[in-house]
Amino acid sequence: MVAVSVDAPEKSEFVRRSLRLPFPILSDAQRRVVREWGIYNLDEKGGIAKPAVFILAPDRTVGFVSVDEVASRVPGAEILRRLSEEGPGPGADRKTRIPGPTAFFRAVRNAIRMGAVQPEK
Repeated sequence: MVAVSVDAPEKSEFVRRSLRLPFPILSDAQRRVVREWGIYNLDEKGGIAKPAVFILAPDRTVGFVSVDEVASRVPGAEILRRLSEEGPGPGADRKTRIPGPTAFFRAVRNAIRMGAVQPEK
């Protein structure tokens, strides 16, 4: 398992350690992979990846793809089920998550701390 981020390698490693993730976060700072995979979101924070899950089979074919939105994602239990012996099965049900006031204020605070990023033209 790996994650791909458009952040610089140092920032990705900081996030990995902070969250104690047991897998690497690969850096796509040039945004090549996210563009090629069709998950580039130019409208968000100056250009980031959409939340997405790709599950590859041992023969390196794509067995499952879920390109999600911030508020609507495939639950972790569904991803684990697809990785298990049960196999891919039918399409995944997404759970809608509506952020509460705490998440909203945290996002505003982070935007103020880090500054607003202008989208690429």
